[in-house]
Amino acid sequence: MSKLILLLIPFMLAACATQSPPANFYVLSPLSQPRSTPAPKMLVGVGPVNLAGYLDRNQLVSRSGTVSLQLDEFNRWAGDLGKNITQVLAENLSRSLSLDSVLAYPWSSGIDLDYQIILDISRFDANPDNTVTLDAQWQLFDQRQRKLLSVQRGHFEVPRQDSGYAATVQAQSEALAQLADSLAQALVSAQGHE
Repeated sequence: MSKLILLLIPFMLAACATQSPPANFYVLSPLSQPRSTPAPKMLVGVGPVNLAGYLDRNQLVSRSGTVSLQLDEFNRWAGDLGKNITQVLAENLSRSLSLDSVLAYPWSSGIDLDYQIILDISRFDANPDNTVTLDAQWQLFDQRQRKLLSVQRGHFEVPRQDSGYAATVQAQSEALAQLADSLAQALVSAQGHE
């Protein structure tokens, strides 16, 4: 019996040595600060948010050069990245405008929005120089008049505290807060020109 155990020990050690490290899961968080003066009352819809194909996956993506990407199998988004971005942008926008009536896509078809913001995110990743880059284009629609008010682009770079994934996701959350502030300015400007 003891010879059998001695024979099994190398196999058991080999099995232990091949175990994968545990996966880590991350979510983006809203960070915008409330305005001192609330924006005029309006009902705003955020979304849909369209992601570049390389972002539409579970793994966190970082750049290892100008044209090369790294996907990390053990550091993943805790859910659908597009939905997480939409929710965080809606919450950030709500805070930036001090306005409770900001909805994340999708919403009920019976809701009559005042404004809708549709976004295309072409870049949202970490760079080798310890920054995070967010490139987005958005379209602001006046839903009451059924017309496009503006098309704008934003480029946001946020430094990371270190090269770890938690610091990367924190910097990405900060980039989304900056994007939401730009969206808030566009909405306030649209309200002022009516």
